[in-house]
Amino acid sequence: MDDDGTSTTATAAVAATTAATAVSVARSAGTGRSLDLPANLQPPSASNSPSTVSPIKALPGVPDEVVRACHDAIESAAAPFGATSVRVSSAGSMRRLSPDTISAPIEVSIDYGRQDKVETRQAPIKCELNATGRVIGLT
Repeated sequence: MDDDGTSTTATAAVAATTAATAVSVARSAGTGRSLDLPANLQPPSASNSPSTVSPIKALPGVPDEVVRACHDAIESAAAPFGATSVRVSSAGSMRRLSPDTISAPIEVSIDYGRQDKVETRQAPIKCELNATGRVIGLT
């Protein structure tokens, strides 16, 4: 259970079915490559209205290690935009895109501090990881 009450724990049945497709996730520090934050998760411009926010409901399927790796990548990508909080949870079953790439569906919520208030961007996205468990794409 995360600090905000969002569960990212996969059930035993889901863990058993994803074990064959899950990669060993090794955090890669200092890769020097930054990822682009999807536009729907970037802070709003002055002309945009705030998005509708609802509680994140985790759907089992993405192992906790993968959720953490995706969270860390999103947190790094959102930092230049002034993100104050990032929440990520599993949003279903992972898919193998190629022998060396998996796609993990996740639900993301990012808070941005704007003029004495918090604006939140929330969206389901795909987090792509390579065979070593490094996040290589956010779409």
